[in-house]
Amino acid sequence: MQKLLLAAVITVLFGMFLLLPNLSEAKSSEITREILDILHSQGDISDEKYEALKEKAAKEDDGFTTSFNKQLSINSTDGRFKIQAGGRIMIDAGHFSADKAMEAAAGKAGFAFEGNGVEFRQTRLHIKGLLYGWVAFSNEFDFSAGDVSFQENWIELQKLPYLGSMRIGHTKEPFSLERMNSRLYLMLMEQSLPDGIVPGRNVGIRFLNFVDNLRVSWCAGVFKETDNGGEGYSDNGDYNFTARLTVTPWYVDDGRNVLHLGLGYSHKVADESLRFRKRPETHLSDFQLIDTGNIPADGADMLGPEAAIVLGPFCLQGEYWYTRVDSETYDDPVLQGYYITAAYFITGEHRNYQLKGNDGAEFALVNIQNPVNPGRDGWGAWEAAVRYACVDLNDNDLNGGEMASVTLGLNWYINSNLRWSVNYVHSKVEDSTAKAGITDAEADIYQTRLSVYF
Repeated sequence: MQKLLLAAVITVLFGMFLLLPNLSEAKSSEITREILDILHSQGDISDEKYEALKEKAAKEDDGFTTSFNKQLSINSTDGRFKIQAGGRIMIDAGHFSADKAMEAAAGKAGFAFEGNGVEFRQTRLHIKGLLYGWVAFSNEFDFSAGDVSFQENWIELQKLPYLGSMRIGHTKEPFSLERMNSRLYLMLMEQSLPDGIVPGRNVGIRFLNFVDNLRVSWCAGVFKETDNGGEGYSDNGDYNFTARLTVTPWYVDDGRNVLHLGLGYSHKVADESLRFRKRPETHLSDFQLIDTGNIPADGADMLGPEAAIVLGPFCLQGEYWYTRVDSETYDDPVLQGYYITAAYFITGEHRNYQLKGNDGAEFALVNIQNPVNPGRDGWGAWEAAVRYACVDLNDNDLNGGEMASVTLGLNWYINSNLRWSVNYVHSKVEDSTAKAGITDAEADIYQTRLSVYF
């Protein structure tokens, strides 16, 4: 089945590229209009003749145009049909160094924490589009693990009265600014530690709308817990109700100076149990340093305030997560986490804030002032970043563990599509005895990533 799915994706993408030469012919209509404008401005044709020819050209103009602005786009000239095709490749490499306590705990769990690693963090292809001006869709597939898995796979009806847009399918639950952002836009290689306790991608239905004059967005939906294949049939009742509200009280200089505020809420309905765990801020190791194990629970309530400020090349972003688990066994334990990240563009760029992104207010790809061009001037963009993060999975008699990390990063944006990152992560773990068996241990991680987006 997965081989057939892979073949279908490749066939569709290849077919679209075969169409490019024919679709590009639509540019001739633009040239025709420019010629008419020049002739009319010079007085070579009368006003009546100009209007008649322009009307005739408009009727005949029913083709498509192609362009490449960070990704390939094929658009109808009336704007009602749009197709975007592309993908990404992320290659990671790293070296791990741990103290004796960390290495001993990893050995008991069957992991070798000391050493080197390399992996394809993400290898994805996607097709996105718009039909008839109001029906959007997205298909994104990941091949990193050697199997095909869904990432984004949904249909969205737009321009609905009062509701804005309605999306049905496999997509992100609306919770957390960091989670809503693509990994392509993060200031550091991986999401922060508390990301392990927030909702991820699931199958469901969600609504998203914007209040333009107030610079407010709201998003809410109901989701079924599923895997990345979108398979969610079972006899349990694992459902989530998740919502997010954002406001941008300050937005000037086309987003060069921004204040973003938001609040997320999620109510989880569990059939039997819940589990929360987290590896350090790397994907090269599968060892979950903190782990609650299965907590007998009926559900949980999560609350997540978020804030970010952009002051030209400087950005400060932080979030806090509060989770109360409905569990009589552990007397309703409270799990918490937070992070704060600061970053600065040495070359003067700024983070690209989108008031109306695909998932609400969010960040997007950085616009590079002087991309690298061999043989010409241009050094790309350079960004330095630092983050402190902490997550606490201990409360009452639950000893899932507490982990804190300091992460330093340097990003070189060679151009808008190519980025090289280097990170150093220092992690400290305490009282993680429920599953990981760590009382007090530390580790250092040196990692790098080369990523391309097209």
